[in-house]
Amino acid sequence: MKVNILKSICRFFFLEDLSKIVNECSNRRASKEGFYSCFDSFSSSASFPATVAIRLSPDSLLLGRHIVIVVCARLPRNKLRMDCEENVGKESLVLIKQGAEARVFESTFVGRRSIVKERFSKKYRHPILDVKLTLKRLNAEARCMTKARKLGVCTPVLYAVDPLLHSLTLEYIEGVSVKDVFLEFGANGIVEERLDDIAAQIGEAIAKLHDGGLSHGDLTTSNMLVRSGTNQLVLIDFGLSFTSTLPEDKAVDLYVLERALLSMHSSCGNVMDRILTAYRKSSKQWSATFNKLAQVRQRGRKRTMIG
Repeated sequence: MKVNILKSICRFFFLEDLSKIVNECSNRRASKEGFYSCFDSFSSSASFPATVAIRLSPDSLLLGRHIVIVVCARLPRNKLRMDCEENVGKESLVLIKQGAEARVFESTFVGRRSIVKERFSKKYRHPILDVKLTLKRLNAEARCMTKARKLGVCTPVLYAVDPLLHSLTLEYIEGVSVKDVFLEFGANGIVEERLDDIAAQIGEAIAKLHDGGLSHGDLTTSNMLVRSGTNQLVLIDFGLSFTSTLPEDKAVDLYVLERALLSMHSSCGNVMDRILTAYRKSSKQWSATFNKLAQVRQRGRKRTMIG
């Protein structure tokens, strides 16, 4: 497959960084091992937002459920097919969680531990409409996650987008959820400095999203991970994310988080105040957002009173 065709596929799926790998592989006249080397060098970069596996072609490697586009013209096609057959069956999917919109599996991708998020069809919808909506939401999630990473927010690396199986393949994050950390604080107590550090990271990450015109849509402590070793905050699950510069949408984002903290982590004290303090320090547009947040809180109280 020609380089310009690969680039056009990348642009269509909003994952333009694959072109860097394609160019590098072409320059090196890469073999399969050369492609893996390029893949490793780009995906380990802090600024690397995504690489993509799309659909079967004569120059593709089939790895389990994923199709990785490879530039390896120097490799005999029959050997390529043979290597593919050896890899098929070694990939496994272990169900971790199932929600209303998707299933989450643990798997491997190009020898790396990974997460596969598969959006399943809704039987009550017309099949054609269902496919269109599912694909639209899949692409929207990939775009928002990529944009968040470009804004400086730590998210899992997006390895692959499969529009046929409606799945995303993501980096596996070694660590625990912020929910578990806060519950541990309530049950056994943790170091106060660690709570302050996590709250500050949450506030800074949300501020970067909002200043960049992105709302997460589902800010709960279950959708935040703390990476083992570095204690770095990682935001996950951008399935409800959308682009918006409206203070109202930013305020609702913060209000959703506030309600989640009050319902699940009341024993953590004023952790929301610490998050808002960090948000205020990091955001250039905090004033308009905080004014709207006060209004959203009032609406929420009225709704609670009325029932």
